[in-house]
Amino acid sequence: MLANLEVKWLYDVIALEESRSFTLAAKTRNISQSSFSRRIQALEASLGFSIFDRGVNPLQLTTRGKIFVGYARNMLDDMDFQISRIKGLNNTTQKIRIDAAPSLSVLVLPELIAGYTDIKNKTFHVESINVNEAVFNLKEGKSDFILSFYNEELMNYPFINHKIFDSSVHLVSPCDDSGRPLFHLHRGVLPLMRYANDSYMGRQVNQVIDRTPGITFSLTFVSSMSELLKRMILNGDGVGWLPQYSIQRELDEGRLAIMDATLSLPIGAYMYRSGSRLNQSAERFWQHIKSRNAPHA
Repeated sequence: MLANLEVKWLYDVIALEESRSFTLAAKTRNISQSSFSRRIQALEASLGFSIFDRGVNPLQLTTRGKIFVGYARNMLDDMDFQISRIKGLNNTTQKIRIDAAPSLSVLVLPELIAGYTDIKNKTFHVESINVNEAVFNLKEGKSDFILSFYNEELMNYPFINHKIFDSSVHLVSPCDDSGRPLFHLHRGVLPLMRYANDSYMGRQVNQVIDRTPGITFSLTFVSSMSELLKRMILNGDGVGWLPQYSIQRELDEGRLAIMDATLSLPIGAYMYRSGSRLNQSAERFWQHIKSRNAPHA
């Protein structure tokens, strides 16, 4: 089967995946639409499965197609890199593409990258986006890794995961200059800085709120960005749940205080990837990630 594959077909399939249009993809590849269609069909025939579902509009990848396109991207990237090395072009780099939850991209990912010593000829491309978009990119082969919280879908085939750390999310109050909390449970209505309902943190925190009917909150601010919520809380605007890894210094300095440890909830951060082989640089970075233990943060 592999002996019948042509490299140009791989570029064809990536062009079609990006445009989702045979007309536009054929134009990009500078061939007629009929010739382009025949090449896609020849590739699918060689593979023994359909890459695209032509019964929907716009065109969509099949389940197998998603895996294959990711593999094709990485194979072409690796091939271009290795050929450049053979030619002696030492300035050629391979991309390591990472999508990360906003707070993890700012507070955790830099440490992971800083601890990676094999950085020659590599470029990290990092996007801080919502989890749904990140999962879509990973499925479509548009990213190599996701740094995020627990995601049941990504815990199963065809994905692989490695736990980065365990942590907790605490309900915290800002403190006065003497380190005393400005807000107290069961003393009137508490102004709440809350995560957006469609975020992972928002769903987890909402479950805690539902279990504590004796505490009255007044929703005053909503965001999916924990660093923004943290800033609002530090300004004295209200209370909210924040992850331990982002507030340890403020807790130690007496600028924030945990209001009730029984309202804290555990969380875990994971690095996810596809089971398909990545380019050489991305595979080495994955081995670096796997060599780390999962500390408590």
